[in-house]
Amino acid sequence: MEIKKHKNLIVLLITACWVAVTLSGWYGHWFFGLCLSVVLMLLHMVLGAAQNGIISKKLLIYPLLSWAVLWILGFIVGEYYSKAFLGQMPSFTVFGFHPSFSAIILAYWVGGVLTLTLGLLYYSKEWLSDEAWDTFKKRIAELNGEQANN
Repeated sequence: MEIKKHKNLIVLLITACWVAVTLSGWYGHWFFGLCLSVVLMLLHMVLGAAQNGIISKKLLIYPLLSWAVLWILGFIVGEYYSKAFLGQMPSFTVFGFHPSFSAIILAYWVGGVLTLTLGLLYYSKEWLSDEAWDTFKKRIAELNGEQANN
C-alpha cells in the first residue's frame, strides 16, 4: 500500500493527535487521550515500517492494526472494570490482579508485545529486508562521503 503521497497528511495527523492528547489530559478526558495515543503510535509505526513510501498490507493488518485493536480493547475492558468496582474490593481477581489492571497487563503488555514481536519476526522481510538494509547503509556511506568532501 503506497503511503508516499499521504506522508504529509500522516505527519499532520500525528501533530493533531499530540495536541488532542495533551488537551485531553489537561481537561480530564484521560480515557479519550489514552485511546488517541494508540492512534498516534500506530501512525508513527506506519511511517517507520514503510519502505520507500510503501507499507505491506500484510504488515499493516498484522501486527500493526492488530496491536492497536488489542491495546484499545485492553483499555476499554480496564475502564469497564475500574468503573464496575469503583470504591470497592472486586469480587474476583485475574492472576491476583484487579480485573481492570489485569486487562491492561494481558492486552497492553503481554498481548501487545507478543503481537508486535511475532508479527515483525514473521514479516521481517516486509519491513526490513537485507536488501533494504544494505541499500540504507550504502546511502548513509554516500552521505558521509559527501559531507567529508564539503
